[in-house]
Amino acid sequence: MIDFARAKIVFALAIAGILFAIHPLIRDHGTAGFAFFGVTLQFQVLYYAFFGLLGCTIYFYAVGFLNEYPMGFAHRVGNLFYAISLLFPPVFAVVALSATVAEGVVWISDSPMAGEVSKFSVALIGGCVGLLIARIVWLRMNNREREASADQLAVQSHDHLRRAEQLVRAKHFDLVALEGFRAIEASLQHGLLACKAAIPSTRANLLIPAAAKAGLIPEELVGIFHELRIARNRAVHGTELFNQQDASWFLATTRTVMKRITLPSTGEEDPAPNTAALPEAG
Repeated sequence: MIDFARAKIVFALAIAGILFAIHPLIRDHGTAGFAFFGVTLQFQVLYYAFFGLLGCTIYFYAVGFLNEYPMGFAHRVGNLFYAISLLFPPVFAVVALSATVAEGVVWISDSPMAGEVSKFSVALIGGCVGLLIARIVWLRMNNREREASADQLAVQSHDHLRRAEQLVRAKHFDLVALEGFRAIEASLQHGLLACKAAIPSTRANLLIPAAAKAGLIPEELVGIFHELRIARNRAVHGTELFNQQDASWFLATTRTVMKRITLPSTGEEDPAPNTAALPEAG
């Protein structure tokens, strides 16, 4: 879990804890409120609606963490509820203020109609501004979390490749394929997040075509990526021995193809040998 996501969840849980603490106060005085177009908006409405929005936020975050999709649909919905919940109390305060403004307009103009119009106008403007700010906050949260997830995947890719190199020296050849391909998967997901492309799945057979479609890898290397995927499956699930020669080829090919992944942050392809220089399969 990235630090930004952890901070959001901790803050949401802290606010929920505060709401639990003030529940006795709401139970005793929550029926107080103000009239709004013939309807009494009680303060307990604010309390339970705010609590419900925070509950939806935490729920969708939890669903998002059940799968391996970085910035999946459930997490983006959680961010939306999070942004709305943050803006809900100020918007509710503006609606309450509109009732006071209406009373002042009636007192000045001696026109009940002018008061109703001013009340509706202030409430409408406050609601629209609140929704606009909530959308801006939602987009900024998604962008910041996407960038943080991409940075984390870049670090993970480097770590997986380093562990694969250590496993070669330790002669755990089948695990070399597992860690090496994890480095490839993390690099592809990093590239997709960096170019703001959708990640259809963390399954490699879908991730590779998505990366090729986004222009992260050359079309002529798609087959090599799939060959590595098949070799990984053979090493992990197959009965055929994955020997030192296979592990050395897998690691060398992994290094080569990872250099050919075009990162959108630079828009340039890292220098690397062409496909003709790829290591021969053992």
